[in-house]
Amino acid sequence: MRSFIRWAGSKRQALHLLRKHWLGTPARYIEPFAGSSCLFFDLQPNDAVLGDINGELIRSLRGVQRNVGLVLECYHRLRKSREAYYALRRVNPRQLSEAECAARFIYLNRYCFNGLYRTNSRGQFNVPYARPKSRGSLDENLLVAASRALQYAILVNEDFQKTLIHARRGDFAYLDPPYVTSSRRVFCEYLPGSFSKEDLGRLGGALQELDAEGVTFVITYGDSPEARKLLARWNTRRFRTRRNIAGFCGHRRDSYELLATNRQLGESL
Repeated sequence: MRSFIRWAGSKRQALHLLRKHWLGTPARYIEPFAGSSCLFFDLQPNDAVLGDINGELIRSLRGVQRNVGLVLECYHRLRKSREAYYALRRVNPRQLSEAECAARFIYLNRYCFNGLYRTNSRGQFNVPYARPKSRGSLDENLLVAASRALQYAILVNEDFQKTLIHARRGDFAYLDPPYVTSSRRVFCEYLPGSFSKEDLGRLGGALQELDAEGVTFVITYGDSPEARKLLARWNTRRFRTRRNIAGFCGHRRDSYELLATNRQLGESL
């Protein structure tokens, strides 16, 4: 199944590559940079840990997990217009119930520019409105299916290292961290101070710890000097993807990413 969340940098295009590395049951699936969790929803593992530093995302996933019917009820109360979008964007999600927070998140995610999640220095969501290309209504069946899949997941609002504490021998970890590179500006600011060049050292250490613990991992990262250095010791392949941040399709371009794992790579990517 596909994810119900639109997400800039989502690995939906690379699922055919990523799913080849899944160990299958009884391995537990762990993803410390959850985002849209598109690989989780594609695989639908029966034991998983999904973590993200974005508290609003995790709280919204919990809302869908615990009471998807109430989330849909809250969503349908929301007016669908540009003015309503900006009014809802100004609402503090901390003042909402879990179901209301999830409905707000789904609404803003559906109507914002390119599924981008970006905040200002105060941590307030500030992505502008963009009319959806599709006039269709929210796919309620997809949301209900997502709720069923999430019944098998532990949801953690933590830094990636704290999420990976849950990993044990025989588990499978997929990491897709925010990209940071000194060679160019990457228009995908997530949260203030969420991930920076200083965190790459921590990430490298985390990969070594996973390997030492007998945890199979796969990591994807934008092809850059920093990534090549970070992943040099692991089995790495380069693959092409299409960036979806540009405002007009004609300005979107192909780029390259790296896929690395501590297992032997199979067929060439």
